Amino acid sequence: MSALRIGVIGVGFGRRVHVPAFQADARCRLVAICARTREHAVRVAEQLDVPHAYGDAREILGSGEVDAVSIAVPPVLQPELVIAAAEAGKHVFCEKPLAADTSAAQRALTAVRKSGVVHAMDFVFPEIPAWRQARSVLAEGRLGALRHVAVSWRIETYSVAHGLDSWKLRSAEGGGTLSNFVSHSLHYLEWLLGPVTRLAARLTPRDAAHDARVDAWLELASGYPVTLSVATDAFLGSGHRLEIYGEQGTLMLENRSADHASGFVLSVGTRATGTFSTRPPEPFPYPDGRIGAAGAIVRRFVDAVLSGTPVEPNLTHGLRVQHLMAAARAADRSGAWQSV
Repeated sequence: MSALRIGVIGVGFGRRVHVPAFQADARCRLVAICARTREHAVRVAEQLDVPHAYGDAREILGSGEVDAVSIAVPPVLQPELVIAAAEAGKHVFCEKPLAADTSAAQRALTAVRKSGVVHAMDFVFPEIPAWRQARSVLAEGRLGALRHVAVSWRIETYSVAHGLDSWKLRSAEGGGTLSNFVSHSLHYLEWLLGPVTRLAARLTPRDAAHDARVDAWLELASGYPVTLSVATDAFLGSGHRLEIYGEQGTLMLENRSADHASGFVLSVGTRATGTFSTRPPEPFPYPDGRIGAAGAIVRRFVDAVLSGTPVEPNLTHGLRVQHLMAAARAADRSGAWQSV
């Protein structure tokens, strides 16, 4: 079997996470880098010992040296690259959120379906061991009938702390707290607990292009409620915490570390035990846990390319999250619950 030839578009997050995730799979060979300018791409390619460098995504997508592309660019730019990759017959691994709006996300999904290329998205939380263990606890029914769920995620991002002029803060470009962080929560809540049927939300500050805080109230198909509060301007914030309460027990996932993927502690308590049993973190063997989590999706992506089968999560999940985010924005504007 010859190696799957990978081209990476975007050398920020792409270099920090996508590159090492693909390099960790022996079935892959990183052959091309694309940055905003060719000069920048050449520098990065030389540092990574990659043979080809491009300053124009059209060149890397037209290259016969590439079988699949890994895309890590601002969400407002990503759909057109996905569409172009699909039309060029390149398999696609891309970042969340899929797009800056629902219509662009739909066009990207339509393109990959039409072309038949394999497509995957980097929703990392279901790849974390503690989260998989939590899902097993729920599947076993150890908590009994569920009552309610709460998510609290309070941090201060680098961009906020340093006052950067970055797309990560601009909602119109796919930045802001809703797109960068709540998109993860919407995906993992449905992965753990089933579909959301309606929601209400408030995004603040309301007079700025950057939604720093998102408070949302979700109702699941099962009928029980979820409260969600996420802030990315919380200096010395309390971290990321998921609480699930049932008639017979309680489950908590908590991460107070600066690593969004490693560091989760799982605690489960039942009426039978009367106390919590805690499992310590199982960190990924990387300085950034997102590499390990993304690597798990990369392995399934490569499996799918080689076997011609679908992979999850993919752009279908990306579009679903885009619809949920659009409903949150509509709820914020209208002050009314939105069905999804």
